[in-house]
Amino acid sequence: MSIYWIRFQGDSAAEAMKAVADALYQGEHGVAPDAGYSEKPRTEPEVTTPGEDYLQSNLQTLHTSWSVDPLRAEPPADQRLISRLRVHVQHLIRRVTRWYFLAPWLQANEFHAAVVRIIEVLLARQQQFQQQINDYHYRLHAAEQQIHLLRNELAITRQHLMELKQYQAMHQAKSE
Repeated sequence: MSIYWIRFQGDSAAEAMKAVADALYQGEHGVAPDAGYSEKPRTEPEVTTPGEDYLQSNLQTLHTSWSVDPLRAEPPADQRLISRLRVHVQHLIRRVTRWYFLAPWLQANEFHAAVVRIIEVLLARQQQFQQQINDYHYRLHAAEQQIHLLRNELAITRQHLMELKQYQAMHQAKSE
């Protein structure tokens, strides 16, 4: 058994059959679509939706703030002396008690890093699946168009056949 991949320009079934006959006569098997031929033009610009913008902004936040750092001093919102003194005292207490919360802090950071990596993998897979769905949708649409064209040509061919039968019947009646 041989598989032939035929490509031709046109919308006619007769042209398609001629292309198939030519390929069979010449012994050209063609190239499979998955082996180097992209049926869908890739010139379409990527459309971003508000959901994708929201996802990208949250993904950026996820990347910048996944690490928990209890030793990082938060600047006070107000610049009063008591507020600044409170921040410095908190920072000093955190440095002194670092040995106490170091293990849970490292565990939390490890967990957050793993969650970020998993989310990235899941998003990449989701994008691959969405691309496959788009490709299948495109192929389905192309197949539906071909079926519609073939049905039209079949109707035209049936009409021609009926006309030929009428013509033949008319000539047979004249010859008798």
